[in-house]
Amino acid sequence: MFLQITARPDPRLAATALRHGLRRPLLIARVAGWAAIGLAALHELTGNGLDIPLLVLGVLLAVGIPLLLINTGTRRALDAGRLTTYEISDGGVALSTAESRHAYAWTAFTRVDNLAGQLVFGRTRARFLPVPTAGLTPAQIEEVLGTAAGHGLQIRHS
Repeated sequence: MFLQITARPDPRLAATALRHGLRRPLLIARVAGWAAIGLAALHELTGNGLDIPLLVLGVLLAVGIPLLLINTGTRRALDAGRLTTYEISDGGVALSTAESRHAYAWTAFTRVDNLAGQLVFGRTRARFLPVPTAGLTPAQIEEVLGTAAGHGLQIRHS
């Protein structure tokens, strides 16, 4: 098997991959933020006055941190903005631009998430490689997923 895809970074796909890859830290930040907002409101309801620092901390955790992580990550992915060639073969996944080339063996990945418009190859909990699938047929996508599963990767459909 050898598949080659050439594409420019897509901001929508980059943001989706980041939200998916960082869903646990984002969920923790949001839950902690809403808990802090709830405590600030409870403090007000008990007649002790509104705890402004706790409220500000809650808003930062619930809204600010997730926005910052997604926006900076997406911007960083798009700053490169270069035409990228992705190659998927029996040996692994490679990506190259005019300036660089990176190749990963299948053993470098732990999972593949099949998201709308892209395959996200996960390396660790927060490190991943999104590959657009716009140039692939459904049969080719299934071939990639089958090859990944054959190398012991967990396949997740979202």
